[in-house]
Amino acid sequence: MDDPLVVFEILIPRTDNRTGVVHPAKLFDDWVVETTRRFGGITVLATDLLGLWYDPDLAIGANPVEDHSNWYKIAVEARRVLELEQWIERAVSTFGQKCLYFERGGEARFLRPPEKA
Repeated sequence: MDDPLVVFEILIPRTDNRTGVVHPAKLFDDWVVETTRRFGGITVLATDLLGLWYDPDLAIGANPVEDHSNWYKIAVEARRVLELEQWIERAVSTFGQKCLYFERGGEARFLRPPEKA
């Protein structure tokens, strides 16, 4: 049995917070490919999910903020959690955000078929 992996979920808004422009699909595709290269895999759970949140930097009447986000799941070895956090922190700038939703979940394992006796 493999060592347990730490599971994370990430939401990345499709619209750049700085410019209001929707990111091209290629930006997300390139990020997913690079994330896979760095960490061995990532799952796209959904795209274009609607979410609402309150931005304390905006006037009351400008809230709630509506975001359409892509939702990802990734699992890494415990020793690589900090590396993943740093990669996601870089994605904040890559996608023009103030912050990104980064949720630590439980553990995951890869199960293999039993060896034949």
